[in-house]
Amino acid sequence: MRKAITLGGWLLAGFVFSACAIGDTVGTAASVNGGNGGNGGNAGDGGNGGDSGSGMVTRSDAIPQNGIGFFVIPACPTGWEPFKAAAGRAILPTIGAMPGGATVGDPLASGEERQHTHEVKAAFDLVDISYAGIASGGNSGVAKAGLVAFATTSDAASAGLPYVQLLACKKMMSPEASSKPLPKGMQIYYDGATCPSGWKQTPTTQGRFIIGTPKGAPADISFGGAPIASSLPRTHVHGNETTLATTPHGIALAAGCCGSGYAKNGSYSSIEDTGEGDSALPWIELLHCEKL
Repeated sequence: MRKAITLGGWLLAGFVFSACAIGDTVGTAASVNGGNGGNGGNAGDGGNGGDSGSGMVTRSDAIPQNGIGFFVIPACPTGWEPFKAAAGRAILPTIGAMPGGATVGDPLASGEERQHTHEVKAAFDLVDISYAGIASGGNSGVAKAGLVAFATTSDAASAGLPYVQLLACKKMMSPEASSKPLPKGMQIYYDGATCPSGWKQTPTTQGRFIIGTPKGAPADISFGGAPIASSLPRTHVHGNETTLATTPHGIALAAGCCGSGYAKNGSYSSIEDTGEGDSALPWIELLHCEKL
């Protein structure tokens, strides 16, 4: 993890853990206005200087073509276009030679708090109790002793994942060689099979979501479990204790012997993990590159 760097009103991808909004590309090339040619001078005097003529110049930058950036402006700048594949998704760095572009889950709607559920199972061993007398049809409605099991689905709930929506854009123009060189160690997402010349695949971020470094914290420290990928979606379970409380039922027998097979009234517990579920975070996998 590294601190976010702000350049010209936009955030370099690789530092922001976010769902991504999209927008239309809007931009006007920088213009250089020209004028009329100058007049010749009188003897001994220099002539008036002329204007250079009119033209349009499109300015690029040093970001590699196909680089992905997050912007805090309403529309992508000149030379960039919305990266629609990341709309409503976090971006996860690919692992090793795995190709980018794989997706998991459906994109988030604007401001959506995605819900998820778990399957819940429980089993209760109802204790046998006997009564003195002969069990008869007059004692119907009494539960039988033995194993009782049930299965259901939990109510939908949010994982509470924090995120921010930013405009994801893809660099379409070639980098400008005369632009100021990019700083060593800078990281970007890249829509390509291999990192561009002068860049390498970042080793520490592969298969891990990236967040901005908390204030005063060191960078490049990994947390959580092993790296993940679309081929191995990360799921989780919850420990679960379910309680069954039976209710008393009248019976026309004295406690003691012979009338057996009835369930003893009381409270029963079942401790069993829930079924697996995921955090419902949708993502797209892209190559994550570091400037050499």
